[in-house]
Amino acid sequence: MISKILVAVDGSENARRALDSAVQLSSETKAALIILTVVQPPAIMGVQRDLLGTLETLLEKEARIMLANYSTLAEKKCAKVETVIGRGYPSKVILKSAEDASANLIVVGSRGLSGIKELFLGSVSHTVVQNSTIPVLVVK
Repeated sequence: MISKILVAVDGSENARRALDSAVQLSSETKAALIILTVVQPPAIMGVQRDLLGTLETLLEKEARIMLANYSTLAEKKCAKVETVIGRGYPSKVILKSAEDASANLIVVGSRGLSGIKELFLGSVSHTVVQNSTIPVLVVK
């Protein structure tokens, strides 16, 4: 039985499709929906700390706006919607957040990489699938 779904979003089209799928599943199963986005602190060599802080603040502001928009869409169909901004490396934050929330399902978008590209570049969805103890739905 699915009672809690965590969907990870980043503003991309694939993430939007993942959100749509998670909303549909949540609506059909009456599961609570957690919409997560992750702000990864920028790692730019030779840049002053205050400038990095400003950049991180702007990223968090954009994340809040995106989550507010997604939440408004989800609340039309889902009984319970929660939004979360995580900080750190996306796949690690997704896995930890799902575990902490006792989610029954993780939904992520695929970047559409395959074959040799994925071998060299990796992807958040690939890492989540490989390391999750919770079922993962990858939406393309």
